[in-house]
Amino acid sequence: MKMIKVAIVDDNEEDLKSAINYFVSYLKTNHSELANKIQIDKFSSAVDFLQNYQANKYDLLIFDICMKGINGMKAAQIVRMRDRDCKIIFLTNSEEFLLDGYLVFASGYIMKPIALNEENFAKTFEYILPDLLDKVQILKVIIKNIPLAVPYKKIFYVDINEKHSLRLHFDNQSVVTNISYKDCQSQLLQDKRFLECYHRIIVNMDHIKSMENDIFVLKNNSRVPISQRRRRETKLKYMQYLAHN
Repeated sequence: MKMIKVAIVDDNEEDLKSAINYFVSYLKTNHSELANKIQIDKFSSAVDFLQNYQANKYDLLIFDICMKGINGMKAAQIVRMRDRDCKIIFLTNSEEFLLDGYLVFASGYIMKPIALNEENFAKTFEYILPDLLDKVQILKVIIKNIPLAVPYKKIFYVDINEKHSLRLHFDNQSVVTNISYKDCQSQLLQDKRFLECYHRIIVNMDHIKSMENDIFVLKNNSRVPISQRRRRETKLKYMQYLAHN
């Protein structure tokens, strides 16, 4: 898993420190598995940030709006000219710029101090978290001598073909890769979406349409077997996943 890169920009030193401390504390409490996989860069002005900014450098930007010189809203507009995908959250003491936030496709608008608006922060962060994870949860493989980064969400299931090579199955196609099953297994099974349901077969539970006695039927109508030996354990894990997602 790559690092999730975050920049927090605020010209008030105490507010900047408070935002960073709250963000780190929230991660440790609610997403401990991510606490060491998020890189946070801090900037004390939009000018400083923009001088160091490159397109696609960050996955999430948290801007204070009311800053001297270039304010957070203007900085966001400049970012949007170069990067349409990164998530943007605004911090502010006023609702004056609320409508402007929609023009840069902001994901959230949180009133200061964050400590008094924890519920708003939590809802905003949980809303954007799946998109952040999709950008960094990738399987690095080589297909036909071309290095590729495959997002986890696109994988329906993986198995081994008759030549003992790993296959990745997507919605409309399957490809053979150079990665070993063991290496693939060690990566995918760290993600709660993936389940080893048969010997050397791993399925993405997000793509399961139905579960029959000894198979999973996927949303593209692929049929993935469930091991008789581990049938009870497999079905229990799948039901638990459904109950919590």
